[in-house]
Amino acid sequence: MPPSPHVPVARTETRRTGGAPLEAVAALGVAHRDLPLDALAQRVADELDTLAQLSAGVQTALSLCHFAEHTDADAIRGLQGIDRITQSLEDLGRLMAAVSCEMPENVRLHAVPILSRLRLHELVANLDPDAAPVVRQLDLEGDIMWF
Repeated sequence: MPPSPHVPVARTETRRTGGAPLEAVAALGVAHRDLPLDALAQRVADELDTLAQLSAGVQTALSLCHFAEHTDADAIRGLQGIDRITQSLEDLGRLMAAVSCEMPENVRLHAVPILSRLRLHELVANLDPDAAPVVRQLDLEGDIMWF
């Protein structure tokens, strides 16, 4: 008989965490519980919308920069790719919002194999339907560094 998904088994735990060590999973704050798929899909939609807004902000900021008079055409095409990224993120956000509305409410996924694949703690919190979303505040003070 296969082990229950709710009974910890060392071999199963490693597979279900996507190969991430259990300590790393715990550090992300991912608990062994089930997530409602419709709520997770809505959180993904919200995050895509936030990223689209961030991308649009990057596009606006770059448009305010003064480039050399003869900027390489490939560089300009690369910068125009930001617009495509923004539009794609907006579309994907709308798609995921619609998908979340169409999903049955009783479908649930195990949190660990889903959220443990993410590296960013903020993203884990933002996608977790049981966690409050992290709202990043714009830092208007301090040094600005271009990396």
